[in-house]
Amino acid sequence: MRPIIPSPEQYGYRNRITVHAEDGVIGFFRRDSHRLIDIERCPISRDEVNRALAELRTQHVRDGHYTLRAGFGPRIFSQTNEAIANALRDLIRQLIPLDQELLIDAYCGTGFFAKGLLEKFRRIIGLDWDRFAIDAAGESATAKENYIAGDVEVELGRALQQREPTKAVVIVDPPATGLTENIRKSIVDFAPATLIYVSCNPPTLARDLSVLQQKFRIESVTPLDMFPQTAEIEVAVHLQATSFAN
Repeated sequence: MRPIIPSPEQYGYRNRITVHAEDGVIGFFRRDSHRLIDIERCPISRDEVNRALAELRTQHVRDGHYTLRAGFGPRIFSQTNEAIANALRDLIRQLIPLDQELLIDAYCGTGFFAKGLLEKFRRIIGLDWDRFAIDAAGESATAKENYIAGDVEVELGRALQQREPTKAVVIVDPPATGLTENIRKSIVDFAPATLIYVSCNPPTLARDLSVLQQKFRIESVTPLDMFPQTAEIEVAVHLQATSFAN
C-alpha cells in the first residue's frame, strides 16, 4: 500500500456537475433522499462551472437534469479532477517499463491513458462502448493506435484471445460496478504479464481482485484523492501475472 496522492486543490477542482431542477428549485438531492436542496454555488467546482450554474438559475428551465461543464469540449466522460487525473497517468507511466509490445486499454474513453503511454508500446488497442469517445480518440491517432467502439466485454475477450500474454499490458478503468464476470474470466484465462486496475469503488475493486489473484500478484495499491471533500476515492492497483513475476 503506497501513500495517498493528494489533490493540489481541496476546493474548486470539479470540471463538471449535474444539477436537478424541480418546481423552480435547482440544486442537488440530499443524500439518500428525493428532497432537492437549492444550490447557488458549488464550493468544490471550478469557477466556469459555477458561472454556468448562475446562468442556468436565471432561466426558466424545465424539470430535469442538467450537466454543467468547464470548457466546451466533447460531451464524453472525463475525470472530474484534472490535476489528479494527470497524476494518475504519470503513476501508470512510472509503473510500465519502456519497450513493451502491446497495450490493451479497456474503457479507454478518448485515449487518456493510451496517448500518454505512446512511447512505451509498439501497438495500442483502445476499447470503449462510447462511439463518440472512440471517434475523438481516433482523430489524433498515430499508426500504432487502434480504437474500437463496442461492447467492452466482447471486444476485450476477443483482443485477449488473439495476443501473446508475455507481450501484453492491460489497463482496465471500469465504471463503479467494476468488471463483469466474463471480463474477470477473460483476464484470468489470458493472464497478461501486467495488469493495471483503476477503480473509483473499493468494494467492487476488492471483489474483482479476489478473483484476479488466482493468476496475479498485487505489486502495489495507490489511492488518489480524486474527489476532495467527499467520501469517494480513486485507486490504482498494479498486478503482475504470477507466471511472469520474478
